Amino acid sequence: MFRNRFLLVPFVIFIVSFGIDKLISSTAFEPYYSLTLSDLNFRHKEFLFEELKDYLGKEDRKKVLVYFGNSRALLFRNDYIEKKYPDWVLFNFSVPGGSPDYYLYWLERFQSDSVKPDFILMDESIEIFNSSSVLTLDEVLFYGLSASFVFRHADRYSSSDLTGYIAKKLFHTTKNRPRLNVIRARAKEGGILAKGYGELRSKIWENLKKQRGSATSDASPRIVLPAELLKKRSNTDFKSYLSPFTFNPKMLANQEDAISIIKEMQIPFATIWVRVARPYFELYKTRKVLTTEKDEKTPYDIMLPILKKLHESTETSFWNMNEDPEYHCDDFSDPGHMSPSCFNDYADFIFTRLPKQ
Repeated sequence: MFRNRFLLVPFVIFIVSFGIDKLISSTAFEPYYSLTLSDLNFRHKEFLFEELKDYLGKEDRKKVLVYFGNSRALLFRNDYIEKKYPDWVLFNFSVPGGSPDYYLYWLERFQSDSVKPDFILMDESIEIFNSSSVLTLDEVLFYGLSASFVFRHADRYSSSDLTGYIAKKLFHTTKNRPRLNVIRARAKEGGILAKGYGELRSKIWENLKKQRGSATSDASPRIVLPAELLKKRSNTDFKSYLSPFTFNPKMLANQEDAISIIKEMQIPFATIWVRVARPYFELYKTRKVLTTEKDEKTPYDIMLPILKKLHESTETSFWNMNEDPEYHCDDFSDPGHMSPSCFNDYADFIFTRLPKQ
């Protein structure tokens, strides 16, 4: 009976490791080591979804815009929107690294629960269609998608995506690796830094609820990079996200499916290419990168024809902020993100294009 007890060792190790991971990643210990806040955006969307369903059920309500975007769409001010566009209300489903698989995940749920806002806007940043970027964002896969969705659409993920997803779901510390120096620093003086981190999370959470998914507040820093630094950072970001460039057809398929659901539900919609800093956009159009065909093209020349074909075949409106001659606010916190000082202009760009009736 006990001859092969050694065969139980891997299972014992797994169970012990699993238990330790769950203890460390509990809310009691998380403030002592976690370096992320982005998970709050994803967790809040479940509450936002319920709020949206309740709001849409009201008889006397405003028209609802749902925005599926990424970190370039997180800093809208509802007080500005409600004052200038009193007929509309924004429910912001944007999250860091927001991508077409994330949009599809939520739109499947919208369809299942018969949730029909008055307009849907989806981001089409070209970085998300590159599967070869040096820096990759996996927040959507880890925080934003259910296991049933991931495995139902498993053919749209690489084997490394799937194994990473399983590992990080089973062991959260694989995603948020505790670092001894961080733990020591936050534990000093009675854990004052850990308490501060916990308070910051609480403030962000309350603000996400107040702003219906947007993460802005009166305390949001209005950083504007000077021109020379912006140009330097543009080169760095280009190398990180766009060079080399391998077009990901599976991500485009997610976008096609998302559009298909919206059309089936007969909801007015559009896609948007959010403005980036001018030096960064110039690199989009002029700097050639290596592609899968061992050829060299600019990211602009790779993606714009693909997106144009998608828009024509699906009769999709494409709001191109990067090449709109009427849009002029160019304050940027970094090459890919407008400063909060531009978000009212950004809101104007969107809301002036919404249906009048």
